[in-house]
Amino acid sequence: MVKVSKPFTLNGIECYWEHKLINDEEIIIKLFDYKTRTLLLKHHDVYPPPNYNKNNYFDEINKESLEDVNFDSYTDILLKSYSGNMTMNDRVYVYLFHYKEGIYISADDLEANRIELIDKKNRKLITSNEYRYGTDSITHHFDKAGKIKFTDEFSHYRILEDTTWIDYKTYRKIVNGETVNERTQSDTIRWE
Repeated sequence: MVKVSKPFTLNGIECYWEHKLINDEEIIIKLFDYKTRTLLLKHHDVYPPPNYNKNNYFDEINKESLEDVNFDSYTDILLKSYSGNMTMNDRVYVYLFHYKEGIYISADDLEANRIELIDKKNRKLITSNEYRYGTDSITHHFDKAGKIKFTDEFSHYRILEDTTWIDYKTYRKIVNGETVNERTQSDTIRWE
């Protein structure tokens, strides 16, 4: 089953969505330039959206997905994947608009289980992840050109060693992909 949206304007480009559901199990999402039929974005997901059969499906997609997440004054795209059973399997894929090429490029370093806050005033994107025995919160700080200045990562997790749980809290500051500051605090929880 293929769904095609009505044309809409995004970053000055008239475009449209094409979503193809395959065997009710996976979806291929494409965004095209309406005039030239140029592919602007392609995304494959194993979890089709729960609202796929709604009449206003594309309105909901645009309302949820179109946001300037790196504060460069261009609208980016957030594609949410819900596994349906566990939050830690959910994912938000981020595609940033590349102005010079006129296409959307995957920003893997911004992917997470959830987008917690898009703080336009302070140019911060806060994301979070949930794991079996822990969570993390990641704050990405952007400059005026939409590039990441630095990232703060806060993690809280537990590890079982024999009959002892060790509770860790870790902070890392990352600049240009390099960890420049890291602190870890640990507590032991012993079960009798």
